[in-house]
Amino acid sequence: MASKQPGRSRISIPNLLDHINDALRVIRRDRAGLFVDFDGTISRLAPAPEEAVISSRAAASLRRLAAGLSLVCVISGRAAGDLRDKAGLDHVLYVGNHGAEQIEDGRLRVVPGLEEYPQKIGRVLDGLKDRVDIPGLSWENKGYSAAVHFRGAREPDLARGALQAALNDVEIASELQVFWGKMILEIRPPTGLHKGYALRNLVRERGLNGAIFIGDDVTDLDALVAMKEMRDQGGVRGLGVAVVDEDTPVALVSAADYALRGVSEVEDFLERLEA
Repeated sequence: MASKQPGRSRISIPNLLDHINDALRVIRRDRAGLFVDFDGTISRLAPAPEEAVISSRAAASLRRLAAGLSLVCVISGRAAGDLRDKAGLDHVLYVGNHGAEQIEDGRLRVVPGLEEYPQKIGRVLDGLKDRVDIPGLSWENKGYSAAVHFRGAREPDLARGALQAALNDVEIASELQVFWGKMILEIRPPTGLHKGYALRNLVRERGLNGAIFIGDDVTDLDALVAMKEMRDQGGVRGLGVAVVDEDTPVALVSAADYALRGVSEVEDFLERLEA
């Protein structure tokens, strides 16, 4: 069972709004794609996942950008159907469960080979519920992954410790992967599926030669790393952008080319892109 615990640090990379021409050089290529995370990027973080709402400014910009770019993709750990319902944007590709699912033009596609994992993930989530009785926790079974949100707990650090201890007691948890993000525990299949995997595949499948990825948490790190690797290998002009606050993981900042401070600056950036 793999476990990741992010460190924190001060922001040390330039703000993208001060280097907008770098983004324009990417997005004006003939086959350009824009990839954005949902929670903490185009939706402000909420105490519970069902309370999250897409920014109206971001939604308006993405809707117009989708009409002109080769691809606009909202990519998240949420289930693809939930992501589509939350964003409500047409002509946008929704990638859910960290790359396990895609919805485009109303059609759902699931990566093959995941059939055994929804049951295992459900058993682990049930085992955690039986062992951790702390008010304020939000339990989310997404089929091909699961999440426990502890932002709403009175003492989040205590909740995190209780969840970690419970994981050690749930035997089947060792057959899955565990990730810690901003006040969230995520449980996924040990298949190597992540946002970086999805990003690489989409760039290749769509023949993109320009791409921008924007995300705010540990689960976005794989996509930022993949973006750098694709750029270094040639053929794709790409930018990785970290949405930062006081809780931003050190690794995320290190992997990004530029920063945007919070959802409000993401809104500003998207509006400048469409202009």
